[in-house]
Amino acid sequence: MASIHTQKIGTVDTLAAGATTHFTWNNPPWGTVLSYFAYPVPAHASGPHGSTSGSVAVTRVSCTWIRDNYNSDTKRVTIDILNTGASATGFELYESWID
Repeated sequence: MASIHTQKIGTVDTLAAGATTHFTWNNPPWGTVLSYFAYPVPAHASGPHGSTSGSVAVTRVSCTWIRDNYNSDTKRVTIDILNTGASATGFELYESWID
């Protein structure tokens, strides 16, 4: 039976509203079903009735495999994360795979 695995691969403290960041992950678990997802981590609310929110989206995933006769092969994934909210927020980035 297949097993689903999840692992946190990065944290970004602040991403401005409307901004995109590019996160590079080296040597992902190649050859398996793989997904990337980000959870927003908004700033703490202040005041008695304060509130904050965060919203992020993984907008692009690109895979690169570099073959090198002198060094070992290199595989990497670049993940683009967009802050879709109206204020700055942090986020945690995860990968999941099945084997």
